[in-house]
Amino acid sequence: MRRTLILAVDRDDDFGKKADVKSPAVGREANEKAAMSLALADPEDSDVNTILAALSMYDEMKRDGYDVEIALICGDPKVGYRSDSKISQELEYVLDAVKPERVILVSDGAEDEYIYPIISSRAKIDSVRRVFVKQAPGVEGALYIMVKMLQDDDKRKRFIIPLGIILMVIGIFSIIPDLYNLLSTGSIGYVSGMLMGVLFLVLGVYSLSYAYKILPRMKAWYKAFRDAVRRGNQKIPFTAVAIVLFVAGLILGVRSALDVPEASGLYRMILFATGVLWMWIFALIAYEGGKFLDLYLETQQIRHSFLIATLTLFAMAFITQGLLDIFALALGFTPTNELVIVIELMLGFTFAVLAGIMQSTFNLIIEENMDVQEV
Repeated sequence: MRRTLILAVDRDDDFGKKADVKSPAVGREANEKAAMSLALADPEDSDVNTILAALSMYDEMKRDGYDVEIALICGDPKVGYRSDSKISQELEYVLDAVKPERVILVSDGAEDEYIYPIISSRAKIDSVRRVFVKQAPGVEGALYIMVKMLQDDDKRKRFIIPLGIILMVIGIFSIIPDLYNLLSTGSIGYVSGMLMGVLFLVLGVYSLSYAYKILPRMKAWYKAFRDAVRRGNQKIPFTAVAIVLFVAGLILGVRSALDVPEASGLYRMILFATGVLWMWIFALIAYEGGKFLDLYLETQQIRHSFLIATLTLFAMAFITQGLLDIFALALGFTPTNELVIVIELMLGFTFAVLAGIMQSTFNLIIEENMDVQEV
């Protein structure tokens, strides 16, 4: 009689993530234990029904006298190449251990198009059992399913993020014409035409914040900030300086854009970018400087990445300033001196080269230290 393997697959590793189950799990006892662990951790997870259906099929075939074995393989929470690679490795291990002549695949049907080719390329699949969970009928049941689905991180990001991006794009492109006319003419009559675009933009931002759990993260950041203040963390004053510089840069950019009444919308954008550029660069340096100082005071270690990041920021700032001046000059907006533009670009590339040299030097020092430790 041909040896049969009943194979349950969990592509996003809910068993490991939620129930700390080590995969692959081979044998009835190991799979029953895995099912109970996940059922206790999350009774509503569809993978619970998948593994229970596999166990039921195993018992039925065993009673009918088949030579059968059961196994569970799991992927990775980061669904994609990493997940499928892990499934392939675990599948190879199970096939070597069980040596089946045929495989019965049991899944919840959600991602069969990804799982099936991986299994079929390594073993002969005789049957596929898809397990669907029965839910309450009607609108109430559908809403319940949607709410539970959106509580899952992977599914929420998969559906909400594209929706949020679409709403944001619609909102931005709806606002741009009226915003351009507002900046060009100064007439507030164009504000009413921006309301629908602003609504789409707000909905898009809210959707993305919900998908990425921005509010819980802000609460965590606030708690971390409060604890840092109590410990006398050096990042706090530097962060305050960074915030002040950021706001000052924003105000300076707006004033720069509005100080030229006859400027076109494109020129106002260039003026705004020029106004905020250096203030925002120094705000980033101040913030990173606080982290650098705090780490040095705690560990007496110098974080070389801060020095490299500072040089890189200056390189980006000078190059961006040069490009903005080139655009302004090419479009005839301002009589910028060509020599100034050349100096800005040369300084930018010089800082970029210095950052690259410093990065290579530090990497070489680290490799030499590792070689000495190995010896």
